[in-house]
Amino acid sequence: MRAVFVGFGNVGQRLAAMLTVERSSFPGLKDLHLKTVGIFTRRRGSLVDAAGIDLGKALQQFRENSRFPAAPVTVLQALETLDYDVLVELSTLSIADKGEPAISHVRSALKRGLHVVTANKGPAAFAYRKLAALARKNKAQFLFESAVMDGTPIFSLGRALHGLSVTGFSGIFNTTTNFVLSRLEAGESMDAAVRTAQRLGFAEADPSLDLEGWDAAAKTAILANVFLDADIDPLQVERRGIGDLTSAAVAKAAAAGRRVKLICRAGLENGKVRTQVGPEEVPMDHLFAAVSGKGAALRLETDMMGPLWIIQEEPGLSDTAAGVLQDLFTVASSR
Repeated sequence: MRAVFVGFGNVGQRLAAMLTVERSSFPGLKDLHLKTVGIFTRRRGSLVDAAGIDLGKALQQFRENSRFPAAPVTVLQALETLDYDVLVELSTLSIADKGEPAISHVRSALKRGLHVVTANKGPAAFAYRKLAALARKNKAQFLFESAVMDGTPIFSLGRALHGLSVTGFSGIFNTTTNFVLSRLEAGESMDAAVRTAQRLGFAEADPSLDLEGWDAAAKTAILANVFLDADIDPLQVERRGIGDLTSAAVAKAAAAGRRVKLICRAGLENGKVRTQVGPEEVPMDHLFAAVSGKGAALRLETDMMGPLWIIQEEPGLSDTAAGVLQDLFTVASSR
């Protein structure tokens, strides 16, 4: 498949490494053949070569120079004109811009009947229904397995639940806040806990999207849109972050046999989908209480089966890249 990458940050570089210099470590990749014809970044240049870019050399070049040459065309010009089969959209989420420019990137590819794989939460959080309809109209795939829980096959599972209807869900989706809450419980201050998460490399330099609950709200919106046909965006999710919590409050809950977690919920109330994100005190014997550190969890409720649980331990960049790879295999099989 001929691929265009938009975004070449931590996830893009991890994906490139797994596909090239580390490929021999992953025998499952032997049947995935990708020819990269474009790599675009927002501020660090781009590469375009219709004959194919050596992805391993491009990765080395980017790591050595922290950039590519100046872009010969804009991202949208490239997506509208280049010959490719799949867009790999790995830019970062923008709540302020309501999912743009990623939504425009995805729409541009789908309009041409080209497949899209994205780890960006914006398109499915802010424009899922329209983009999914466009994909169906043009017989293209719009896939985003890595948008929630770092590549854990949530949406693949949903597609496998033939005849079942999801009636609600709850979960812990933001690993940064889950880690910070565990450090607060251990007696650290909020500032110290955030600095620790940043030092370990999984909290952003500006952690506000995590601490204020926006990242969790985006993931909640995606799940509600996909599983409950909600047609909402993160701005419509009832949201409270953890920024005002103190170690004393978290320790007090622990002393009473409860653990504070940032819980995401969605379900039907009076025929409408209600979504919310906020800190809750859960009993120590609840599965949510056992999700520690960078872990995440999803509890799916259905009309035919008892609740289904997915628990994720210590996810990292490889997990996110693996989710992108799963979607690329899905695209390959559809062709």
